[in-house]
Amino acid sequence: MDERHKRAGLNPKPRPAYHQTRNPVTPSGRGFRAKFFSRKNRRLVRCESLLEFDALFLVEFARGIRRFEEQPITVEYRLGGRKRTYTPDFSVEWGDGRRWFLEIKPSEKLAEPSNAEKFDALTQWFTSRGEHFLVLTEQQIRRPVRLRQIRDLLRERVTRNSNEVASPLPSVGTGISIAEMRAACVDEKLIWQLLAERSLVCDLDSAIDDRTIVLPYEEADDVALFI
Repeated sequence: MDERHKRAGLNPKPRPAYHQTRNPVTPSGRGFRAKFFSRKNRRLVRCESLLEFDALFLVEFARGIRRFEEQPITVEYRLGGRKRTYTPDFSVEWGDGRRWFLEIKPSEKLAEPSNAEKFDALTQWFTSRGEHFLVLTEQQIRRPVRLRQIRDLLRERVTRNSNEVASPLPSVGTGISIAEMRAACVDEKLIWQLLAERSLVCDLDSAIDDRTIVLPYEEADDVALFI
């Protein structure tokens, strides 16, 4: 395993057993703001906020994530000498057995001293048990060009004809532009399908055009979606 993959968190760790505490009532009492249809889960996923809703586009798009669950567990931890409880917004399960717990929080809320202390304590709690805990804000979730293109590519997955015969993956080596692929007689529709399915990847923070360089998919490319 190279250093790039280690930094991306691709080393599986032992998973402790937790008590599952699914509850149809949200812990915050705010109620559900939106429902996200997940093709991975084959069901609607309930979201307490529109920021959570947008975060699920990243989760759904990540090729290596097998499934995810809202409000998966409730844990007990200590902060300021008191015992407290906490329910993550989501857990995600990767194909290699890793599990991440996600908290979705606006950056201004995260900056509040009480929340900063709380999530520092929770990060330590999960890390000490071999789990990965990640707090996402709009700064990671709502990068404007990237989020728009991810949504477009997910729509491409949905509209693709499931009866189409899969075409062979063109050889892209260490990178080739879309213009070069088209010059090599690779159908543009196939290029978009491969990007949508993440057989190929590219820089999603820049608008995809003929100059875009595409590369073969690596696991680290999925982790980068949450950075």
